[in-house]
Amino acid sequence: MKKFQKLDGGGEMKRRFFLILSLIVLIGIFSFAQDEKYYPEYTGKPVTLTMWAWTSNENYSIEEFEKLYPNIKIQWENFGVHYTKAQTALAAGSGLPDVLMIEYNFAPEYMDLGAFQPINEWLDEETFIELYGEEPLKWCSMDGNIYGTPQDSGAFVYYYRKDIFDKYGLEVPTTWEELAEQARKLHELNPEINFITVPMNTNWYWKDLVWQAGGKFWDYKDGNWYIDMTNPTSEKVFEFWGELIDEGIVKLEMWWSPDWYNALNTGKTASIVSAAWFSEWLRYNAPDSSGLWRVSLPPQWDPDNPHNGYHGGSGFYVTSHSKNPEAAAIFVNWLNSHPTSLKCLHEYSNLPVLVSKRYEEVVHDLSGPDEYFGGQNSLEIFWEAHKMVDTAFTDVPIMNAVEASVFTLMQNYVDGKIEHFKDILPLWKKKL
Repeated sequence: MKKFQKLDGGGEMKRRFFLILSLIVLIGIFSFAQDEKYYPEYTGKPVTLTMWAWTSNENYSIEEFEKLYPNIKIQWENFGVHYTKAQTALAAGSGLPDVLMIEYNFAPEYMDLGAFQPINEWLDEETFIELYGEEPLKWCSMDGNIYGTPQDSGAFVYYYRKDIFDKYGLEVPTTWEELAEQARKLHELNPEINFITVPMNTNWYWKDLVWQAGGKFWDYKDGNWYIDMTNPTSEKVFEFWGELIDEGIVKLEMWWSPDWYNALNTGKTASIVSAAWFSEWLRYNAPDSSGLWRVSLPPQWDPDNPHNGYHGGSGFYVTSHSKNPEAAAIFVNWLNSHPTSLKCLHEYSNLPVLVSKRYEEVVHDLSGPDEYFGGQNSLEIFWEAHKMVDTAFTDVPIMNAVEASVFTLMQNYVDGKIEHFKDILPLWKKKL
């Protein structure tokens, strides 16, 4: 009887072994088929693609790509934000690289000017949605034509100084109403510390706050642009911030300036609502406050119906000057969705969260205690904030004018020419 049981146990172990082996083989076959679908074989002649991108260390992803596609070489140039150079080349009718990095805010302007060419033949809408989701399609396409792929996430995140919160007995706000309460509390206890600041020199921020509230300033559909900046959601957002700013509880500041970063570094500012990518800017520009910051999901208007918006982020687009659209299309898709590349972009290019849905396959391997944020698992929070973005829209193709006009109005408010902050909204709409 004992001998029979021993033999049966061995047979069971063999069956389990072959079952596991079969599953491994099936997973391998599925993965190969999946990769073949998403990243097809290149059928053209050997080619060298040119690319302009300001992201750091793109070469790590490029090296991995060239191993899989030896007939496609990438010549990457990084000379900072290249919009003026790109506009000059576009006006001249030649000189754009094969692949151009553009912020989502400005991509529609380049689409409208004919700077990009469709890549639907190599990346159709169904595959795009499988890899990136339906919302990002708005940032990379127009009138059914797909021009590129999204890279990094600009999902809003709440950053706060735990040391200041602990000292003054502040609570991390989960709603905007709670944020206003905590801002007033700190202002009363220590008016020398800003609970939070908002920018007067970044137009995206205000339309992105409206996005986070579940609304939009504008959109594009079927060849038409729709502008409705004074809708109830937009007015709610401007009235909320206007009240705090009018009272002097919240300050308007010139973001990205040395003084602004110094306030974040030295504890003169207690919190900020900004994009997931800002975590890298914060750690590099406020190094002395390492370990004092924490992150959480952004405050909500309705906790039972949470939303999030984007603040910035960039995509990679195939230009109309490219003579190698097949190779360029294969590259921009692999760059921003293949797990190998996503790992490289996170680890070497300082991009905390990538847009691709395939990031789910690597995020848990990449995440862990973050010393800058006091040992918090910040990446998991950034990813959760990204997944809260469930709406999208297309920015108008005049974003430079949008930015210039709102800065003028903000300055007029600071100079006392506009009495109430909320009045900027209808004046801004009128200027547009």
